[in-house]
Amino acid sequence: MRTVFTAAVAACALMTASAALAQEEYPELSLRWAHFAPNTWGAAQAEEKFAEILSEKSGGKIKVQFFWSGSLGGAGELMELGQSGAVDVVSFVPTYHPAQWPLIGLTNSLPMTFKDPITAMNAQDYQIKNNPAVQAEIAGNGLKLLQIHGLEPYRLQCTSPIETLEDLKGKRIRSFGEWPPYVLNELGAVPVNITLTEMYEALQRGTLDCAYNSYENAGFMKLSEVAPHFSDISFGSIAAYSVFTSIDTWNSWPESVQKLFTETYEEAKAYEMGRFKELNDFWIDDAVKNGAKLVTFKDQDKLDAMFPDMLALWEKSTCDKGLCEEAKSVVADTRKIIESSAQ
Repeated sequence: MRTVFTAAVAACALMTASAALAQEEYPELSLRWAHFAPNTWGAAQAEEKFAEILSEKSGGKIKVQFFWSGSLGGAGELMELGQSGAVDVVSFVPTYHPAQWPLIGLTNSLPMTFKDPITAMNAQDYQIKNNPAVQAEIAGNGLKLLQIHGLEPYRLQCTSPIETLEDLKGKRIRSFGEWPPYVLNELGAVPVNITLTEMYEALQRGTLDCAYNSYENAGFMKLSEVAPHFSDISFGSIAAYSVFTSIDTWNSWPESVQKLFTETYEEAKAYEMGRFKELNDFWIDDAVKNGAKLVTFKDQDKLDAMFPDMLALWEKSTCDKGLCEEAKSVVADTRKIIESSAQ
């Protein structure tokens, strides 16, 4: 009995010592995380979950302080702040910088391609892990990708109802990057490239007729107050913005910290993927309670028929920029994921 007790005590002591040693493998880190958006976004909540996991698994040694809504720099400035190491972690939209991100720009903004955010995220995740051209693009920008996000299908929130393709003619619609403007131009609308945080005021002042967002974006931005007609037109989902740190910052972390970030990437991704429907439904209900009117778009089939293969268009355009082999590899990977998701 005494032998069993002694062995049990020794085992507990060994486990305690091992746990303490495991915690000691992590240095004390206080990370400043700069963000372009508010923390009301589901993607931002997934980042808070990311920070929570880091803290828990490091025994409280890795701490994160968030700076929301561009408080450390505007949406167009955050990439440079991250590259320079002025902040430790940054959340920004790569397609706000199309010249620097021609390849990630596919999953980050291409309309009429992904049926849901999980497929878009899976496509981007696959490319990040397997596509040498995408990996080179990230490294070439001096950054290490830490987290990805997705968005439910992009729709329109307008000052007047949008029910048909004809209703889109001449409408000034918020846009971003290269490809949403292409689609809107083809529809006879007038794309206006502005950042997320500028939409509300532009709609309020009448310089925009419609916003181009998911229901969730429109909900937490309170767009129902200035654009109450929420059309269910669908331009498809995207993989949204991403989270980065500089290569120098990443390389300064010990292997234990790098491994923890890599593991946390997977946990945070799964957490976000499990919440899309819940958040979409919540923000639709919230918008209606705040005066939004849901408008049925009657010409979705006609819209879909106008853009049968956006991947082919994207590949040709990117080839014309001198990135043909890279473009073909990215499109091939994207088609592979889309096809597997349809099975």
